[in-house]
Amino acid sequence: MSDRGLSTDSGSSFLVTVRSLHAEVREAGLDLLPVDEADSVIAVTYDQSADSFLRTWRSRVGTVPEYVRIVDVHQTMRSAASAPARGSGVRNVVRTVQRPDDLTAVRDAITSALAEATDETVLVFDSLTAPFEHASLAEMVAFLDGVSARLADADATGYFYLETRAHDPPTVATLRVLADGTLELINDGVEWCTRSLANRTGDCPSLDVLFDSLRVRLRRDALRYLLRSAEPVDVDELASVVARLGSDDGEATRNRHRRYYTALYQLHLPKLVDAGLVRHDETKRQVSACEAARWVEPFLALSEE
Repeated sequence: MSDRGLSTDSGSSFLVTVRSLHAEVREAGLDLLPVDEADSVIAVTYDQSADSFLRTWRSRVGTVPEYVRIVDVHQTMRSAASAPARGSGVRNVVRTVQRPDDLTAVRDAITSALAEATDETVLVFDSLTAPFEHASLAEMVAFLDGVSARLADADATGYFYLETRAHDPPTVATLRVLADGTLELINDGVEWCTRSLANRTGDCPSLDVLFDSLRVRLRRDALRYLLRSAEPVDVDELASVVARLGSDDGEATRNRHRRYYTALYQLHLPKLVDAGLVRHDETKRQVSACEAARWVEPFLALSEE
């Protein structure tokens, strides 16, 4: 796509992680990200104005593409934002979203902009940290997954900035799982590195399947234990573990074990097998975590009982 030092695929979403998100970091990002050949640009601005984004683009990238759509969140429309670049015939369209917690409006504005964009399209989302002040992690996961799906459908590339010092490690890990790759600012803020998650496709369950698999505590407890086990685990042993973790009602140990064993064997293990998260050797009555189960670890950390 560009000779700027990074190679990214169309239809992909990238998390851009920085310790501190400020103007110099955004400028450094535009210096490095392969956006200079974009035919259409969509920006979501939480922490900067639309006109500030355009000024930065002109100074760091150069000519503004003919099609630009800016989703200006909790900002007033500025005349400079809608002014075309000198002599370029640029159409700069600013759509304002009044409430920073209105993720539906932000997503709809992105969807509308993607529908009108042409040829090679990039989305620059200036801060995922900002909407986290108004939304839960579950809401942000659903939002990012939805926007990523729309980018893939439009064969567009998205870059989502995240200020890591504002979030705990499980939150950052969860967002990394959702992205196709991570671009990380390292070495005291002077160098970028790429962490690709391209091998996630194929063996990783969809988010719907993943969340359905984690909906029941017994399955979460079973996955945690299997992920910590280097060897396959007997179903009988697994039943004892989840029974001990999941019951405090005074039920007799033998009865509790029998009940959990039956639930595991007949219902929950088949569910996890169908999701591609565990293997069940019915001949040996042993289970183990599949490679794809590593994608659920950040979500398990967030739901630690």
